[in-house]
Amino acid sequence: MRSILKNDGAFAAAVGGVIAILVSIIVGILVYYKIAGSVNGLPAAGVTAAANVNTTANTVFTLAPIVGIVMIAGIILGVVMGFGRTKA
Repeated sequence: MRSILKNDGAFAAAVGGVIAILVSIIVGILVYYKIAGSVNGLPAAGVTAAANVNTTANTVFTLAPIVGIVMIAGIILGVVMGFGRTKA
């Protein structure tokens, strides 16, 4: 198994993946709150459904950055595991 440091393509792909996930999270949050703030004139059942969606969205958007943190930790672990290995 080769280290992520020895393979520039793998390292670039990993960093690109983390950046793509984080940008997607940010864009998703911005779009959701822009749309959620403009929904008006709902019937009573719609108001209840919108409140449930907002509660779920608040939970998901609070936990979503943890995905980026875990991905960054995975890259760091991959780099650290490559230290001290002999050349194959």
